[in-house]
Amino acid sequence: MKISKKILGLCAIAALGIASQAQAVLLDDFNRPDGTNMGPQWNEVSADFQIVGGQAQGSGLGSMIYQGATSNSVSVDVFKINSGAEDFAALVLGFANTTNSLYLKVQNQNGQANFESVGFYFGDNGNNNGAWSESFFSSDLLNPFASARLTASLVGNVVSLMIDTNFDGNPEQTISRGSVPLAQLGTGIGLGGWTGNGASVDNFSIPGGEEVPEPATLALMGLGLAGLGLARRKKQA
Repeated sequence: MKISKKILGLCAIAALGIASQAQAVLLDDFNRPDGTNMGPQWNEVSADFQIVGGQAQGSGLGSMIYQGATSNSVSVDVFKINSGAEDFAALVLGFANTTNSLYLKVQNQNGQANFESVGFYFGDNGNNNGAWSESFFSSDLLNPFASARLTASLVGNVVSLMIDTNFDGNPEQTISRGSVPLAQLGTGIGLGGWTGNGASVDNFSIPGGEEVPEPATLALMGLGLAGLGLARRKKQA
């Protein structure tokens, strides 16, 4: 069966359009049986994580890195599920190792029912690396919350944490810090957490505009582009 060059070209153009208009890439929704095995896509570099009720929880001063994905922006949904004495959830950007990464967290203090504090670390919560880190600046978190979509983004040497309590794509609060020591960073992304069954995370994802095309889209692009290449070679022959 012959496929015209016009159809092949339209396939490639359509696929590129699909890729450019794609929404966020969901990397993990944690919808699997309860347990401490986070799966082969995760590297638990410190402490331990577990899946409980289709969400992830950390322990200790933990961090885990998602294998096979890099981005300068990453999101996760966070939930304060119990009033623990101290619980936090964090996003990790630019991971090279536990002393060279960006670790942005929200935390409750003193058994509060909401997250009311924010912390920015270079390294992680247990391997604070240098003066850049700020443990807490609670005044920046004007509206404590029990659930939100957190998005961490690194643009130039400025890292920001956006807090969207309505889950509508319009963050109500954004906290930023500049002068990030970029030369010490890597490319890994991941999660951090410390919970006494009081905080959990869900829907770890790369926001829209950062993603790679889905496999079906890649196949469509490949069909169109390969066909156009073949047609060009035949014409030259």
